[in-house]
Amino acid sequence: MKRIITSVLCASMASPAFAIIELTDNLSLSGFGSTSWAKSDNETPLMITRGFTDENCYDCDTTFGVQLDYFYNSFKASVQVVKPPQYDWSDPQLEWAYLGYEFNDFDVSVGRLRLPLFLASEYYYVGQAYMTARPPTEVYNSVLGITAFNGIKVSWTHDVSDEATLLLTPFIGIKDKNDVDFNSTTVLEFETNRMLGANLQLSGESYRWNLSFLDSNFDQTVITTISGVPTPFRIEQDNQHIQLWSLGAEYELGQFVLASEGQISDFSSSMYASLGYHLGAFTPYVVYGAQFDDHEHLNGNSYLVGVDYDLLPNVSINGEVQYFESRKSNGAFIDPPMDDKDAVLYSIMLSFVF
Repeated sequence: MKRIITSVLCASMASPAFAIIELTDNLSLSGFGSTSWAKSDNETPLMITRGFTDENCYDCDTTFGVQLDYFYNSFKASVQVVKPPQYDWSDPQLEWAYLGYEFNDFDVSVGRLRLPLFLASEYYYVGQAYMTARPPTEVYNSVLGITAFNGIKVSWTHDVSDEATLLLTPFIGIKDKNDVDFNSTTVLEFETNRMLGANLQLSGESYRWNLSFLDSNFDQTVITTISGVPTPFRIEQDNQHIQLWSLGAEYELGQFVLASEGQISDFSSSMYASLGYHLGAFTPYVVYGAQFDDHEHLNGNSYLVGVDYDLLPNVSINGEVQYFESRKSNGAFIDPPMDDKDAVLYSIMLSFVF
């Protein structure tokens, strides 16, 4: 039940792993990273924030982050800086930076915070905490790689029984800006006007349920670069609105680990289901994922077979083969596929924490 316990601790403590460097009695440093070799058999790029093609890629997944935590009685402060896959080493991102205070069963945090939408949201970039090499793209790329917000969240913890704990986290977001490289010719700029939502988790020794709601108003600018035209074409769309619901669960039953998650919004819906089996340090697994448009028409799906090997307690290696097919839309392809509407992606991923 290592994965479930690690997931619960990461989500509740906002700490990437057990491997933490104690700088002082109140100050600690931790970090994480992932790197891979990956190659598709289709020249059309796959996966937003990754862009896999039919050429060998050794940096499409490269992630590195460091986190500094300070605790003093009920007060805490945390800063996490990440080099995500979609950014260069010269452009690291401030993933979170907040002040927090705990009293009774409440935990209040203010600043830049992780957006608590999915099962793996609180440790999204910590690849060593996943069973798979990456979180399933169908669900986790449904928000275009946006993982943080500026605002406040309040967490309330309640012991439902001796074996079950309930964690309720309402949150409010204020002004924020995010840029997303949507495809080879289009960049999306989002400016959040207001955001509110809530996350509810029920967890036990061998299971975790996650329910989230998000309501956001934002301004969007679509910047399109057209070949031969020196000035990009801009379309500004003000007062856009999105409502998103997500529901997920993960269980460990003996040596089996099962997880499934889905989301539905004004723009799309998606889901995945996974099954793994622990064999000592090895965990072979299979995953199925599907994407739908706003009318519930299937846009694309994927089938994944892989194995996770715990080389050390804080180092893991994943080997995967994943088959993607597009239907009415691009599916997991970033650009419209030219000829073949399917692709096979091969990956070997190394992840670690310290």
